[in-house]
Parts: sequence; structure tokens; C-alpha cells
Amino acid sequence: TLALRASRRRPRAVRPVPRAAEPEAEAGELAPDLDPSTGAPWGWTLVGCDSDAGGALVVVRGPAPGVVRRVSVLDCPTVKVEVNGKRRTRLCVEAMVALVASTRIPKGTVAHVEEGGVEFGFSAQTAFVQGYNFGLWKGVLAAAGLTVEVVKPQAWKHALGLARSGSSKDDSRHFAAAMFPEVGEVTLRRKKDHGRAEALLIAAYGHMAMHARGARADAAQGLNTAASGSSDEEDPLCRRVRDMVIRAAEEASEGDGEGGEGDAHITASGMRRRLGPDDPLPYFGPYFGMTGKALGKECKSRGLKVSGKKMELIERLEEDDAGAVRRARDAAAAVVMEVEGREEEERGARRAAAA
Repeated sequence: TLALRASRRRPRAVRPVPRAAEPEAEAGELAPDLDPSTGAPWGWTLVGCDSDAGGALVVVRGPAPGVVRRVSVLDCPTVKVEVNGKRRTRLCVEAMVALVASTRIPKGTVAHVEEGGVEFGFSAQTAFVQGYNFGLWKGVLAAAGLTVEVVKPQAWKHALGLARSGSSKDDSRHFAAAMFPEVGEVTLRRKKDHGRAEALLIAAYGHMAMHARGARADAAQGLNTAASGSSDEEDPLCRRVRDMVIRAAEEASEGDGEGGEGDAHITASGMRRRLGPDDPLPYFGPYFGMTGKALGKECKSRGLKVSGKKMELIERLEEDDAGAVRRARDAAAAVVMEVEGREEEERGARRAAAA
């Protein structure tokens, strides 16, 4: 028989090595949740998270929704561990808890967290780590009192035009740097900073999706101002994101050399011909951020055709919305005409009685 002896070697201590994108606040500075210009709490907070070990947590703050005044980019805290005899980088949950607490994000704030996707060719270990990282961030943020909103990687990349064939992680860095100039060039200058860039873009996508959900909720409650002729106003960040994505799509569609310089307005059909059938078109309507499954469910509830691609479902829903607005306007006009007719009859009756 073999005698099993306990190893005398002391276990190797594993020291968390959190990476930080910006230095800690110096003594005398206001807490991160306070506006330096007023000393009062910020009026708006936006959170985005790339849940990979090479990702980051982003906290955007401002006095009002969409008004960006401060952007904090914090690298995911990591630790070196031994897995199957090899040193691997993993998230450090203790440091994650401390990091989130230090940001002093108001409870109830929505945190947009990317759900790590599993691609063809991923090993079982890689797939496990993707889900493990996402689960850790979801638990830490929920325990801090935040509302976690799950974001699919293909959803935000498609919506922001980064799912186009040929797009790279460098494109994400350049796009995020242009969208959030508040972070400065140093934060995104290295190739490995693509995790920071994606966290910024996830936050931007989440903000646009929340804005679209608000518009849908208003329409469902009859609060949509379209019937009265005015449109839903975008906040500054929504306008910034929309303008950048549309401009990038136009530049990509013109890259093939089709269409002269005199084309002042590029239609969706013309852009589609130039980009190709599989490239995303910019869309920022009320159904922005909805999955194909959710769009199909909405179509089914209205008795509309549920087959087809996402943009085909969106077109059906928007046509149905436009029809509902027309019917509401017609009904309102009929009521006004009826009221005016009764008032005219009453005035005529009074004149006749007076005569």
C-alpha cells in the first residue's frame, strides 16, 4: 500500500492586483458622487461594464440625463491564480466589492452589464470563465443595490455599427474616444484598452436603450406627443451617439465609391446597397435595443406577421404605430367637429329664441 503524506510546502499566497484606470481622489477632494461645482449629488448616473477580466467598469455622471460632466473608467480588479498548473488571470471578487463601494453609485441606478458571449471554437474552460465573470459582476452590482440590465454583445455592437464585417477592437477604441472625449487620450491609447472602450460603448448603448424604452412606455400610456405634432426630444448623449453612428455608416457606405459627392442625403435603401446585406444600418427609433424575440412577441400581440429579420419586424411595428396615430388624430378631429357642431346648434337656438 502507498502511504499518502501531506505536503510540507506552504501554499503560495495569492495577492490581488487590482488595475486602476485613474488615480484615487486626493485628500480634500469631494466624493465621486458629488458635483464639484455645487457640492450636491449628481443628478444623473450611468453605469456600463465589460465583464471580462480585461474589461472595465464605467461610471458616467452629470447634472441631468445625457449631460456628461464626469466619466470614471475603472479596470476590473484581477488576481493571478493557478489553474491546471498554469498561472491565469481571474477577477478578484473582494476587490470588486471594494471598487464598487468606492464609487458611491446611488442605489437603484441601472448598471448595463455585458453578458460574455461564447463563440464557435471556444473551449469549455473559456466558456466557463465567460459565464463566471458575468455572474460575479452581476452579483456584486446587485448586492450594491444597483439594478442590473443584461446587454448581449451582439446587440450593442450591431446597434452601434461595430458588428460590420472588418470591424476590429481598435475601431471600438477610436469610436469610444470620439464618443467620450471627457476620458482623455491616455485612457484608451493602448491596444489592450479595448476593454475600457467597450465598457464605455456598453454604457452609451444602455442609455439609448433606456431612452427608447421610455418612449415606448409613454406611447403605451397615451403620453406620446406625436399625435399633437411634436416629437420626443433627445438628450445630449443620445444625440451624440446617434450622430456618430449615422456618420460612421455614411462613411462606410461611401467607401465603395458608389454615389457621387452630390448625394446630400443617403437613403436607407442606398446605404444598404453600398454596405451589403449583412451589415447593420443605424436605427434609433422607439424599438431600439429590443431583441428579435421581443419584437416578434410584440408583433404577435398586435396580430402582425412575426417572421423576418429584426428591421422587417421594426418596420411593421412602426407602420402599425403610424396607423394608430392617424386613427387617434382622426378620432380627435371627429370629436372636435362634433363638439363644434353642437355649440353652433346651441348658438343658433339662442339667436332664434332671442329673435
